[in-house]
Amino acid sequence: MPSAADLFERHHRPVFSFLRRLAGSSEDAEDLTQEVFVRVLKAIDGYQESGLERAWVFRIARNVWLDDRRARSRAPAIEPVRDGQVARFPDPPDSRLALQQALAHLGDAEREAFLMRETGGLGYVEIAEATGATPDAVRSRIHRARLALRRTLAGTGPAREAKT
Repeated sequence: MPSAADLFERHHRPVFSFLRRLAGSSEDAEDLTQEVFVRVLKAIDGYQESGLERAWVFRIARNVWLDDRRARSRAPAIEPVRDGQVARFPDPPDSRLALQQALAHLGDAEREAFLMRETGGLGYVEIAEATGATPDAVRSRIHRARLALRRTLAGTGPAREAKT
């Protein structure tokens, strides 16, 4: 059985990248990544090796993100204030902003599958294990996400809101 430290060393960078894309900011992704590995530490005794270690860690990451999203939707929006003015944060470069906006137009299932594949490097079976879907459904979600992103980024039309 791997130790929590081993799991952290092997998976913290792809988990952070996955969460950064989902959360939209590095600061939020850092907090969420920390929470992921706190949960990994708490759950490590119940982990059963099945060859899908990354899928297990990414399932935890996905659940942490979903929990955070639910909590934020219930909390009132708070904007940082300095001297009575709303703080302005610099926009990311255009290409990153365009990608972030295009990703935001995808349905949750397509966005998660695409990001687990592209930022996490997970295979279809691992993504299926992490999301509770079949490998064929994962393959389809990633395909739909890629088509929608290509359309949006090429300027040939907005990404359609995919079903989750």
